[in-house]
Amino acid sequence: MRTRGLTILELMVVLAIFAGVLAIATRFFASQSQDTRIVQERNEVQDRARLVLQMVSQDLILAGSSRFIRGNEVRFDGAHWVSCAPGTPCLTGTDQLERDTIVTRYHTSLYPSGQECRSIGYNFNGTTLLRADVPCSQAPINNIPATSYREFATNITQLNIRYVCGDAAATEVGLPSGCIAVANPTERFVRAALVTVTARAPQGSYTYTIAQRVPIRNLKTDEVL
Repeated sequence: MRTRGLTILELMVVLAIFAGVLAIATRFFASQSQDTRIVQERNEVQDRARLVLQMVSQDLILAGSSRFIRGNEVRFDGAHWVSCAPGTPCLTGTDQLERDTIVTRYHTSLYPSGQECRSIGYNFNGTTLLRADVPCSQAPINNIPATSYREFATNITQLNIRYVCGDAAATEVGLPSGCIAVANPTERFVRAALVTVTARAPQGSYTYTIAQRVPIRNLKTDEVL
């Protein structure tokens, strides 16, 4: 018995159905790919903002720490440490509205012997946040060389820092030095910092803002004494 094949009309119908299914599948996968890209982009923006907030907060928390641990002993680096007195503060900065800068000084046990005293700085080049981390011997009294700054995070549109003074009113100021103006000399120190970070996607299609109150506990002693 002779097998009957497809007619041209039937073949055209099959091809039309196949083309329709393929078009629907293509649109579906394109939509899924777009959604995945958007989610990934937002996650990357959020991760970048959180990283900046975490690092800035860590450096602010340690500001003025004059001791470090070595060999199970609490030690003091008398060769490189400079007191956090008003003339040589361990935390300085500029108030640039949404792109503030800071320079801080502290000790950490994470570095080799002789390099425990660190000078840390944050600066901006456009919307690229720069960070410097050098031994205090290379940055006396917070003067970090410009060549020491490295790219830390891109597309950071805001790093806003407000400082809470140690007076009873918890006065908020834009600069660490602003706390010197409080009436009581024993309360002229920075108690905490209010840090706000905003990051955006490279195309500007998504922004993410995160904020945190950061306690600063090491600046009171030298200021009062």
